[in-house]
Amino acid sequence: MSDHTETRIHQLCSEALAAKTKADVERIIPELRAALDEHIRLTKSPLGRGIALLDGVLREDSPKA
Repeated sequence: MSDHTETRIHQLCSEALAAKTKADVERIIPELRAALDEHIRLTKSPLGRGIALLDGVLREDSPKA
């Protein structure tokens, strides 16, 4: 949940920074806003907070490369 939205937000930010035209930026910004809204909504929900917490615990327990 959280990883997906965070990855999407990072991807869209990179695309916006690399955009060559105003039209590209105008296409990306609404997608970025939607991804941020989704991330906030999921973070605020009890289930979303639980999944994010569990995700963090699992990352801490995973072996480092």
